[in-house]
Amino acid sequence: MKQNKEQMGPDYFRLYLICHLRDHWLPQYTDKRFIEERTEAAYDKFTEMRKEGHDVPVAQEMAMRVLLEGLYVSRYDIVYNVVEENLWTRLPDYLWHKCTLHFLTLPEIHAVLDRYQVNGDFLSRETHRPMLLELLGLISEILDGYGLQ
Repeated sequence: MKQNKEQMGPDYFRLYLICHLRDHWLPQYTDKRFIEERTEAAYDKFTEMRKEGHDVPVAQEMAMRVLLEGLYVSRYDIVYNVVEENLWTRLPDYLWHKCTLHFLTLPEIHAVLDRYQVNGDFLSRETHRPMLLELLGLISEILDGYGLQ
């Protein structure tokens, strides 16, 4: 069934945001006030853009920018990417999610992410690769300490 985007309402944005927060393990997932405020802001942007005469795809894109501002890259995404892309020979794929959640409980992992200012926005091209390499080295050391070869 084709969705009538002209009827795009707050429920669409709310559901999209909740799913995004859940799928990327962002802490705002349980913050109902945050979700409602962000949903309202996105819907307001959508309706404002439509009133100004913009096409639905343009209005939707601008609303999504409001909805997801600062929520593009999660710490979970970054650590999971390191595990998936670099440690697939050491860890079976069914453990990637659980290992990622475990690594995110470790202060040394957060120290690296803090140093590179991972805060939900897009990452700087200059620091992205060095951060991934540092995380890979640290996670490899952790796995070595666990005796996982």
